[in-house]
Amino acid sequence: MNPLDHFSDLVDPRIDRTKRYPLSSLVFLTISAVVSGCDDFTEIDFFAALHLPWFQRHGHFLDGRTPSHDTLGRLFQRLDPEAFNACFARWVAQVCKIPEGSLVAIDGKRVRGSYDRFAGQEAIHLISAWSSEHQLVLGQLAVADKSSEVTAIPAFLRTIDLKGAVVSIDAAGCHLDTAELVREGKAHYLLGLKANQPTLMHAVEMAFVNQRPASSHVDLDKGHGRIEQRTCDVLPATVLQEGLGAWPDLSSLVRVVAQRQELLGKAPTEEVRFYISSLGADARRFNTLVREHWSIENRMHWTLDVIFQEDASRLRKGHAHQNMATIRRTALNICKLDDTPKLILKRKRMAAAANDSFREQLLRL
Repeated sequence: MNPLDHFSDLVDPRIDRTKRYPLSSLVFLTISAVVSGCDDFTEIDFFAALHLPWFQRHGHFLDGRTPSHDTLGRLFQRLDPEAFNACFARWVAQVCKIPEGSLVAIDGKRVRGSYDRFAGQEAIHLISAWSSEHQLVLGQLAVADKSSEVTAIPAFLRTIDLKGAVVSIDAAGCHLDTAELVREGKAHYLLGLKANQPTLMHAVEMAFVNQRPASSHVDLDKGHGRIEQRTCDVLPATVLQEGLGAWPDLSSLVRVVAQRQELLGKAPTEEVRFYISSLGADARRFNTLVREHWSIENRMHWTLDVIFQEDASRLRKGHAHQNMATIRRTALNICKLDDTPKLILKRKRMAAAANDSFREQLLRL
């Protein structure tokens, strides 16, 4: 089944007299165009006109007319973002089965261009789940206005099947209800510790001062003009004082000391990070998991900003910014699922724009 079939049960928000183009055709156009390198409605409008014969071969725009950027904008402003994202999540759940013990990283990201000073509108804040194993986006949720990741993360966890995974979240997700939801979903948690849990943070710091690690591992990474050494130490959670181990199935305390030396002569830097986890594993395993967590920044957020120009998006009206964020993540996954050798993501989008057969290959038509 091609990914577009999963969007077929969307409810059209338009009134009948404005339905010049079927909803399925507009969704098909938008996903096809973004896969092919388009980043806004004006570019999608031009793409539709440029590739009209191709769309007609697939049963769309048979009268020769293609939608304007205003038509597309009005649709995505009104389309229910939760329903649209649910379609995306169903597709991902079908194509991506999470292997036992693999990492799912959860993190937030602001779409900076959606900020509107004059309307008093904050930039949209999206929480995403990222499969490190598959390099795919599993789902997303927009943080409600005047809310925060603290309240949004538990709601987000309820929408994703995480069974068997190790779920990593930074300090914003280090709360009892988050840990409980992860365990209820039959997954393990790996939560960053910072000042939002001061008592626990201090206790974990002191545990590593007073106790010899049960396991240690050093990982050395060279590249990008630097040398980085990450030393991971692990203690059993039983070393904590009574009352501090109330976290569900808490098993391990983790410390990672990251030392970085720039090759251009800058002063070396050191950062110490602490984590708690329900997973019982050695330092080598935790060193790998902590490093994999940051792939959501390097391989998802960076890609969306640089390749898909997400931060530059100026969509602000209605639900357009949320719905287009779902479109970008759909396009990103479509490109990631293709295993054509020697084609990086940017070149895949270029090839899809220039070659009808390759576009059909990506879309599995």
